[in-house]
Amino acid sequence: MESLYTSPGYIIHDPKTQFTLNVSGFFTTLPTNIQQLVKENYSFAIQVAKQKISDIEEGKIVNKTVIKHETENRAVDHYNLRLENSPVQGKSLKDSINYWNEIKEKITPLLNGEKKNPLNGKAYKSIIFNGIGGSYLGPLLLVVAMKGLYFNDLQRKEGLPELYFVSNTDAESFSQLFDKNGGALDLSQCLLVNMSKSGGTAETKGNMNTFNRLLLEQNVCKDNEIGNFNIAITTKGSNFDKFAQKNNFLHTFYMNEETGGRTSIVSAIGMVPCAFAKLNFDEFLRGQAHMDELTRKLNTVEEQLNNPALITAILMDHLQKYQGRKNLIVLGYSDALREFAHYLQQLYMESLGKQFHETFGVEQPEGQTVFGGVGTGEQHAFMQQVQKGLNDCIVKFVHFLKRRVDYSVMDPTNKDELAGETSEDKSYLSMGRQMLGFVKGTENALYKNGKPFMTCTYLECNLFNIGMMIALEERIVTILAAFRGINAYDQPGVQDGKLSANDMNKYGDLLERKLCAQLRQQKSWKGDATKARNELLGDNAPLWYVDSILSDIYGNWEVEKAYPRLKQLLHKVDRSFVDSSKFEYQFYSNL
Repeated sequence: MESLYTSPGYIIHDPKTQFTLNVSGFFTTLPTNIQQLVKENYSFAIQVAKQKISDIEEGKIVNKTVIKHETENRAVDHYNLRLENSPVQGKSLKDSINYWNEIKEKITPLLNGEKKNPLNGKAYKSIIFNGIGGSYLGPLLLVVAMKGLYFNDLQRKEGLPELYFVSNTDAESFSQLFDKNGGALDLSQCLLVNMSKSGGTAETKGNMNTFNRLLLEQNVCKDNEIGNFNIAITTKGSNFDKFAQKNNFLHTFYMNEETGGRTSIVSAIGMVPCAFAKLNFDEFLRGQAHMDELTRKLNTVEEQLNNPALITAILMDHLQKYQGRKNLIVLGYSDALREFAHYLQQLYMESLGKQFHETFGVEQPEGQTVFGGVGTGEQHAFMQQVQKGLNDCIVKFVHFLKRRVDYSVMDPTNKDELAGETSEDKSYLSMGRQMLGFVKGTENALYKNGKPFMTCTYLECNLFNIGMMIALEERIVTILAAFRGINAYDQPGVQDGKLSANDMNKYGDLLERKLCAQLRQQKSWKGDATKARNELLGDNAPLWYVDSILSDIYGNWEVEKAYPRLKQLLHKVDRSFVDSSKFEYQFYSNL
């Protein structure tokens, strides 16, 4: 194993930042070497990736495919937003830092209490970030990385507002936060930060509307005063921008149409949460810019062999061609990286999970499944299968070289163990050294079992290195997409789900109205999903939609605001399982 760790090209090291990528674990099973892959197998593919990177950073339209109903036909600008010498006007590292300073200047008075809610004179004590996908995962990643799982304890200790994140359309979570009889927060001191490019994202819009309705119902404000409790992050001129201006939102911050959701952490989506957490977002931008510079170098073989994104992409792609598709397990050996694997799930799977070739339009399903979590805890969940079961995974280890603190794990009640702290004749172990043992011990076990892995080591946990970390993964995705001939920047599958959800909601609304009419006329209704479809909805409604709606009514008709029109008419709803195959429902009117 020692020879693998010293072979040329298997370790890439950046002396300036002490970042190290060790890919030796791939060569436990690959019958080749990285030099051969770069010089021979991937020489043409590298040129394709190089051109793609150049096109993106020159502001060309790259988010496009020949499948017309899927293409978004626009540029992609997240690399430009941290590029020092960007060819795209108004989009550069300097422009982003200037905008960060502008945002920080506007948020600071809200932090120190200088600017209070103009309606009630109260300070904003609770900031709720309302977004989904990258608008949720990115900000949460940054806050947890720098302030830990107990970030609100630190916020309070520093005299800053508490931070909360909502993304799911979950009434239970809203109740826990905002219910007037036992909710955790005082609505009169809340500020909702709504993050949506268009404002049309169903979950984000629904959460905002629910929050604003609770403001009115709990008599916190009137309908023309909700702006005092809201901030918008959106694109200039969008419907959401117009709504925010109409309702006098406290602030409206802008992002670009060309900034995709899963890479929006580089924009106001990442800036505003960092301002409320008092984090140095400019360091995050500089870290991204530095890694971009490392991964942009593709001109010579020497540059290619020292490009961490390229080498990772080549090895992941070649291994899967050689051995079949594999999952990517991401293990971050620090609690600061608790949200990192979740962030990468969207980055990889939404970018690479595509059906068609972007140029030829032929069907060729692609993708890269990602899962993972925090090192030692998560490896207890699935490392048994990785080590001894199916050979269907690549493991990526991520950890930090330097620790801010360390603690002894020796038994404080055992004098013999405590002697190890000062005596060279006794054993000694700290928490950090124990963690290192788990990282390297697990690597060694994977090597012995012939399972592929790689290790990314960053100097320490700070925003510069978190920026490097995310930028590396973004470039890996760009290169993998270029290798496979897919558009990494659209998400037609997500759109499919949104459209289907809209259909489901329309059927739910129609079925409730039809049942109301039936109950007024007949006093009751009895039947299964097939009967409901035929009598009330029409043949186009999918049966599983109809049955799901009927079941939801059965379970929730008495819940306030769930089915308000039916609740006025119903006395009871029964459900029975008949013929060992279907549910039958009976609705009883109170008329």
